[in-house]
Order: sequence, then C-alpha cells, then structure tokens
Amino acid sequence: MLYKLEFIVALLIFLILIIKFSKNVKTKDTFLLGKRDFDAKNVSYVIVGTLVGGASTVGTVQMAFLYGLPAIIFTFGSGVACLILGLFFSRALRESEVVTVSEFIGRSFGESVRKYSSFLSSSGIFIHIVAQYLASAAIISSVLNISFKISMIITLFLLVCMVIFGGIVSSAFIGKIKFYILYLLMICSTLIVLYKSNFFKDVLNNLPKNRDWFGFADYGYKKGWVDFLSMVIGVISTQTYLQAIFSAKNVKEARKGAFISAAVIPPIGFLGIIVGLYLRAYHPEIGSLSAKALPFFISTYFPGWLGVILNAFLLVIVLGTGAGLALGVTTNMYNDIFRKKEGINYLRCITFLSIFGAFLIVLSGGARKILDWSFLSMGLRGFTVFLPLLYLLFFNKLDNLFLKKLVKLMIFVLPIAYIIMNL
Repeated sequence: MLYKLEFIVALLIFLILIIKFSKNVKTKDTFLLGKRDFDAKNVSYVIVGTLVGGASTVGTVQMAFLYGLPAIIFTFGSGVACLILGLFFSRALRESEVVTVSEFIGRSFGESVRKYSSFLSSSGIFIHIVAQYLASAAIISSVLNISFKISMIITLFLLVCMVIFGGIVSSAFIGKIKFYILYLLMICSTLIVLYKSNFFKDVLNNLPKNRDWFGFADYGYKKGWVDFLSMVIGVISTQTYLQAIFSAKNVKEARKGAFISAAVIPPIGFLGIIVGLYLRAYHPEIGSLSAKALPFFISTYFPGWLGVILNAFLLVIVLGTGAGLALGVTTNMYNDIFRKKEGINYLRCITFLSIFGAFLIVLSGGARKILDWSFLSMGLRGFTVFLPLLYLLFFNKLDNLFLKKLVKLMIFVLPIAYIIMNL
C-alpha cells in the first residue's frame, strides 16, 4: 500500500510542476510554437520528449522479448530520420515560417490538398496516441494492481493535464525531464542485467535456441525493411516533430536540435534490447503479458521504493509522448481545418477531443502490440506527407507541370493504398 502511495505522490508532484510551468501560456502562438524562440536544446527536448515514449521503451523491451534485435528498428529509424531532418529539411521548413507541414504543402498544391493531407496526417498521429495508452495502462495496472479499464481512465486524466495547459511549452519541459530520467533508467537497468548475467554471457546461453534472436529470420526481412522505412519517412512527415523545427529561433538552432536528437535516441533502443533479452532468458513466464515486460523488470530488480518511483518516471516518459502527439493533432486541426475560431480555449477543446477519441478506441478493444500501432501510424503519416514534402524541397525548381500533377495525384492515392494494404 505504501509503494502505491509513493507512485501516486510522485505523479502528482510532476503534474503540479507541469501546471505551474505552463501558467504563463495564455495565447495560441505560445501554445502552438512557443513564440518561435526555442534554442537547439529545447528543439531537441520537444523531439525527444514526443518521439521517445511507450514505443521506444516499453514497446522496444516487449519486441526484444518476442523477437530480439529487430526491436531496434523504432529507435534506430528515429535517429536516422532526425539526422536526415537536420541535414536536408530543417532549413527550408524553418525559413517557410509556417505552423504546419500541411500548410507548407498547401501553398503549392492548393487548399484541398492542405486539408486532405492534414486530416490523414492527423489520423496517423492519432493512431500513435493509442500506442501510448497501451503502454501507460500496462505500467499503471502493473504497479497499482488494478484493471486495464481503470488504468485507461487514469491515463486519460493524466494526458489531459499534461498537454492541455501548456501546449508546446509543456512538451519542451516534459522532454527535458524525460531525457535525463530515461537515460538514468535504461543505463541502471542495463547495468543490473550485466551484473546478473555475467556480462550478458548467461543470457546468450539461456535464450531458446529455436529463434533467431540477433537477426531478422523470425521477424521477417521484408517486414523489417518496411517498418524501418515507415519509421524514417513517418518521423520526417510528422507535424509533432516538425513543429519543433518551426518553433526554433532560427535555422541553426533547428538543425542543431535535430542532430542532438539523432545522437541520443538510438542508444535507448540498444539498452532496451539488452533488458528484453534478459527477461526472455530468465522470465519466459511473462509470455502473453509482454507489454508489461519493462515495468515487471523495474518492479522485480530495483528496491521496492525505488522501483515504484522509476515506474512513475517511466509513466511520465510514455505520457509525455502521448501529450506531444495530441498537440500535433490539435495544431493540424486548428490551423488547417477548423480555422473559424480564435482563442486558446478552443485549442484546448480540440486537444481534449483527440485524447478522448484515442481512449475510446483502446477501450473498444484496440489492444494490438504497442509497436504495431506505432509502425502503422508512421506509415500513414509518411504516405501522406513525405512525397509532396520531398517534391517541394528538391524538385519544385524544375517547374515540371506533369511531375507536379503526378505528385498531387499520389497525395490522394498513396495513403488510401497504404490503408488497404494494412487492412
């Protein structure tokens, strides 16, 4: 009972800090873009704070428990995407002075394309919020020993509190906290694994021999490449991450922020794989509850009081991603589709509806593996935005009318084809 109380108190303290930090966010410009005054660190905090969440931590350990090395796809793909974003995309996007990537596309392809791409891109981001619900509920139910549905309701409340007050300012603050907590948690977990397993030698000996833990034979080479490309294209095409670029004070800070993100994200995946494989070797009984693998490790291998606090931190990591994603949906909906009303309360209303909608999907039975939702989400965003974005940044100067019409046609066709393919 005492440990549960510690968990709740740790969360309440964090929420109070969020609300206090966000009290000066009173205009829509501050809510959406932080007045375009972010330095490289804050740009990186927004990207890492949103991109590294349930999929990168709970989902990566879950996938490593099931498949081994293929679990690196999400974080490695994220790092590659951030590197490409910094090298090739950041200058043109920051200099455009837009609020959304769909607005950037719409300037050349028209208002109908702007709204269509914004809606589908928002749908892709929205799907990723579902993954954060799954990861958050797994942590809450594991620590508090309560039902999945009650855990979902608690997640809904926490998400609303984390994003509805401060927008992108909250995302930067959460990202900063997440960065230090995440590395502390994963490094400590890895050190425990190395200590318990004779520097990983015992893990290699105890893993089931009938699986390809360090290759893609069981996971599928084709699926691995598709997931990797979905990640890279999806990140480059996502409003939430590009919003960090739009919020930078200048191109230099935007580019540096993307490079910092590229450097710090992939190692988290490698550490998660080490933990996941250890659990597979020593705790195969987790089985169908693999989504709880990381919370289980924390609760089992850390002292009781510390494990509870670390699980609270892990929950903050996951929720921070959900909050940032909800902000991306809000920005798209407000700036590209529902532009008739002004005011920050209208923005907060859209944010709540996006969070509540994801809650209803999971509650109705949308409980697939966390990374499955994440890859589906990235693919939908990428097939919607990446091609026109690529055209505008690298081929627009050719002034080829046929090519432009072809790209416009593909904007409408590719996302539908991707959805049908996944169905």
